[in-house]
Amino acid sequence: MTEKVPLFVIGLPKDEPANEILSSKFGGALEKVQQVLSHIIEAKIAVESQNSEGSRTHYDVTATVKTSDDRLVYTKSGWDILKIADDLSRKLESELPKHDDKRQRDSIRKKGY
Repeated sequence: MTEKVPLFVIGLPKDEPANEILSSKFGGALEKVQQVLSHIIEAKIAVESQNSEGSRTHYDVTATVKTSDDRLVYTKSGWDILKIADDLSRKLESELPKHDDKRQRDSIRKKGY
């Protein structure tokens, strides 16, 4: 079994419920994607909150997944942190079909003419 990918949430206090929501939802998506993208080094979620003293808080969230080949960046903003966490997880999981198809494609050089 592969080891767990380090996930960092920046911009929220440790005791805030939004921190736990983002960590659990995006962490679950990371575990799914890690089966195909096994070369993930780390993941970081940067949160900027606006109007936190009012009754509603607006969140600007950027999720960065650093792999040995590339850097995957996903952004989402809105009022509902649950919806943002779901959307970011869905965007990350959409990487599965892309990389899965590339991995199983036959080489052009091995085809007989």
